[in-house]
Amino acid sequence: MTGTPGTAGTPGDAERGRLLLADDDDDVASAYARAFTAHGFAVSRARDGHQAIAIARSLPALAAAVVDLVLPGVGGLDVVRAIRQRHPACRIVAVTGLGQPVTERLFRESGADVFLAKPVELNALLEAVAPPG
Repeated sequence: MTGTPGTAGTPGDAERGRLLLADDDDDVASAYARAFTAHGFAVSRARDGHQAIAIARSLPALAAAVVDLVLPGVGGLDVVRAIRQRHPACRIVAVTGLGQPVTERLFRESGADVFLAKPVELNALLEAVAPPG
């Protein structure tokens, strides 16, 4: 990781913009971060919900976010709401191992654009963070 704490990869003006990755699983987050960086995103990593909200609030722009449902501190639903409030145009992808229909509905009501059940293939995740169209 390079740059300030919570950031990895390329500088803040990366080709595809800044992506917030909120996941407390270090192995999963590292794999995701490498893939996003390789595809032109500057990645900011949060290991808990409080850190994710703080990072989102501190950034002037956020192109995309990948948020796990189960995070220490503040849960993923509240993180999604905070991101949506601060960055209305951000593409938010919710991921969780709890792939029940009620979970997807709650995430979408909170402001997520896409819902993916774990395990998530990297190609599916990269497609999910891309703006529609």
